[in-house]
Amino acid sequence: MSILAGNCKCTYTLALVGLSVCGFLLSLYTSYVELRAEHDHTYQAMCDISERISCTKVFTSRYGRGFGIVGPLLGDDSLLNVPNGFYGIFYYFLVAGLSFSNNLAVSRLTSYLILLSNGLSLYLAYLLYFVLQDMCVVCVTTYAVNLVSLILALQKIQALIREEQVMRALKVGKAK
Repeated sequence: MSILAGNCKCTYTLALVGLSVCGFLLSLYTSYVELRAEHDHTYQAMCDISERISCTKVFTSRYGRGFGIVGPLLGDDSLLNVPNGFYGIFYYFLVAGLSFSNNLAVSRLTSYLILLSNGLSLYLAYLLYFVLQDMCVVCVTTYAVNLVSLILALQKIQALIREEQVMRALKVGKAK
């Protein structure tokens, strides 16, 4: 049973790291597009498909920096009012690193971080659809990465709990 649980944990770890790499690359691309569009107003990104499907429009909106929250609270010149992609780069790097741990407490912390990112994804999806009235392929892909990451993180926790229960049962069995 422990060998199966070990393989299962390894699969979840690799999947979480793989998704974090995808999120990291999406965040790098997001940051590149935003910074390039700020300096070159004629720039058209690969993700700009039409007037209503434009990631550049989303990334350069007031919500593209500090999630539209930092600027009004701390000022547009705040060090924290950076492109959202910068936050994503840090976040996905952190999640990838934490995902290598098979410690239950660390895995729970990772799942809380991923849950927080899903809440932020809901907020950004609301802004995307209802406020900006746009469709951003990169954004929606990032939301999907976050959702699948949450599912995998929760499954990894279940595998760790099952393994812990089996190990306790084996210890009790040996003590008899």
